[in-house]
Amino acid sequence: MEHHHHHKPQHHEHHGAEHHEKGVPIVVNGRQKHTHKHELTFADLVHLAFENPPSGEAVQFTIQYTRGHGPKPAGTLLEGQLVKLKAGMEFDVTATNRS
Repeated sequence: MEHHHHHKPQHHEHHGAEHHEKGVPIVVNGRQKHTHKHELTFADLVHLAFENPPSGEAVQFTIQYTRGHGPKPAGTLLEGQLVKLKAGMEFDVTATNRS
């Protein structure tokens, strides 16, 4: 009886973002999401956070992130910027009214 141990999937875990089958796991507003992008823009994150983002002149979004890439693993993403993703990164997206 020969036992071939070639099919042990738990030994094929790669820790690079490109190897996640469902995409890179990130947390947006406490919910786990998966994305196949390696970086996300401000707008991408707003859409991940809200199914139908509130819109209008007065609405302003704030995005804070933690557990990102060093040397600056945490910070605030400003409109028009993009952020490099890392598995397990956490984002907090809030919408505020300027009025």
